[in-house]
Amino acid sequence: HDMGDQLKNGGNVRIRFRYRGPSPFPGVEIWRKREISLQIVRVKGLRISSLTFRSDLSWGSEFTDLCRSLSLQRFQLEQVPNWEASKFMKKKSPDKLLDLPSELLIESSEGKTDADDAILHSVGQNTGVFVSKDDVIVLMAVANETNSTIILSNRSGVVGGFESSPMPTVRVTSGVSVKIPVVIPRIDCLDENGKVIDIAAELIARTALQWEEVTDAGDQAGKSKRQGRVRIPSRCLREMIESHESFVPRICKPPVIINLTFGGEQSHGVVDTYPGCTVDAKIHVRIQDWVPAGVLSTCNLTLEFACARKDSGKSVKLFKSENQGAFIWCGQVRKSVQISDDNISHFARICFLSPGEFVVSACVKICHMSSGSEETWWAPFSKRIKVQKFLN
Repeated sequence: HDMGDQLKNGGNVRIRFRYRGPSPFPGVEIWRKREISLQIVRVKGLRISSLTFRSDLSWGSEFTDLCRSLSLQRFQLEQVPNWEASKFMKKKSPDKLLDLPSELLIESSEGKTDADDAILHSVGQNTGVFVSKDDVIVLMAVANETNSTIILSNRSGVVGGFESSPMPTVRVTSGVSVKIPVVIPRIDCLDENGKVIDIAAELIARTALQWEEVTDAGDQAGKSKRQGRVRIPSRCLREMIESHESFVPRICKPPVIINLTFGGEQSHGVVDTYPGCTVDAKIHVRIQDWVPAGVLSTCNLTLEFACARKDSGKSVKLFKSENQGAFIWCGQVRKSVQISDDNISHFARICFLSPGEFVVSACVKICHMSSGSEETWWAPFSKRIKVQKFLN
């Protein structure tokens, strides 16, 4: 009997049942009746209401700018006739790609297998755009449904925040939901014994929080404080992992290691230059050891550079106008390679024609040859280029 609607706010339940048993006398049965009364009480507490994966918190708006530039390059490429690259091109509307939001939402898919090795064999089929950083940034929403103010803490000593501004504790007043930025190291796909790791259990352990009730000074002396732990429900998280193909690549180690250099140096600083000057960019890619050889034989790689004016226009038309004629690439912007190649790398040179602040980076597209799906991994950082005006 489903009593969920009747008991969602609490109530009393009376269960009556009868049972029978053997009797010492032939042909006689003994029946007994029992009654159990249950009082259902809804206990309000803390809960983790949502998780939002954000890649642009560490890059500012650069992630969005670069994705728009990459989509614009694809759109221009599709306009070129007699370009034989059907196996590398994704059947998706360019306008939708140009309108890619800064917040990465999880897209659903069907037909996903739930085998233990599905994580390893899904490389190249996780359609989406990801960043190959060692850490992932998650906005964790915690709702306080109690009648008291709660202090959140963590065994590691840091609830959330970033290295420059850590958050040892978080105070959440009654009836308030807060979003806490949490930096989580990406989860290894294989454990120390070479077996596929339990992603749900690992993520629950890394995001679990401790809470303690804040009591007022006027409360009775000796009154104990309520405390406990809040974590993601295991069943809910496992359903999300099974239903959303992009969940695993957002939280697990990337299948590729991307080494990006500018002028032979791998630095995150800002480069100052002038119109007409050039900057050399090189990308080197290495495949992770845990990717099965059978998966590698069904995929190809495409290495591609991208550049965009920082904080470009939000609309497609304005973005095109602000970036058109601002820079040109010298050489091949994209390069398709076989995963079996010993040296997976690409080199290009960019020349800036107008003043402004630009961002440059590169990505790796893992193209599944049979399904035509495309999995895009950006380099872990982008380079900021400041093009100064000539002084008269």
